Amino acid sequence: MAREIQTQFRGVARLIGLYDRDLEAAARLSRRLRPSVPVLTPQQMIPRCQLLIEAASCDAVGELLPQAVRHRRPILVMSTGGLLANPGWVAKAAALKVPIHLPSGALAGLDGVKGAASGRLRSVTLTTRKPPTAFAGVPKNLRRPRLLFQGSARRAAAAFPQNINVAATLALAGLGPTRTRVRLIADPTIRENIHEVEAVGDFGRLMVRTHNRPSRENPKTSQLAVLSAIATLRQIVSGPLKVGT
Repeated sequence: MAREIQTQFRGVARLIGLYDRDLEAAARLSRRLRPSVPVLTPQQMIPRCQLLIEAASCDAVGELLPQAVRHRRPILVMSTGGLLANPGWVAKAAALKVPIHLPSGALAGLDGVKGAASGRLRSVTLTTRKPPTAFAGVPKNLRRPRLLFQGSARRAAAAFPQNINVAATLALAGLGPTRTRVRLIADPTIRENIHEVEAVGDFGRLMVRTHNRPSRENPKTSQLAVLSAIATLRQIVSGPLKVGT
């Protein structure tokens, strides 16, 4: 995201600072950027920025969202599971008209689910399959697919915060975190992250399946999630034309 802001968005957006709990990691990233960008604390950065981008963790959302709301700063959230853990601040952002931007991430079909939710939407189910290396604590020599979780999106986001942000995004677009159902599978026969969405309602039936290559830097997430965030940023800065629901 930092590199793309300096290249694709040159002239329309400027990166004013970055932060990581691991200050050395933040310093390494700063040195890789051209021009380099100062490492600032959230308290230094948020009052100065016009858009805050979270690309860290669900815990980070819990720390950054209240500060963004207090300073009336729009925030782009990639770790959407953190929003389910902080519903009060989400409601306060809405009351104060502070925008929260959620990229579609590694999911396709989110526009269809949002549209269907405007009518009668009866069920939404997400089945996610990832290689065992994407999950902490799962044997790397697993020989056959293993069902790790089955239940609500709320429980999935709490149990697997680094793997299941797509479930939180889907829940917020449709039936909410309690009624959205999730199945999470560690599958040693695949090398991609696979997400299957099924939605049923008065509109009919929607089924979408995406085969996502894992991010080279973080196998727990998909490369499409990164590209989706860049596309969301482009939509924010590009002007009045909005494509899709």
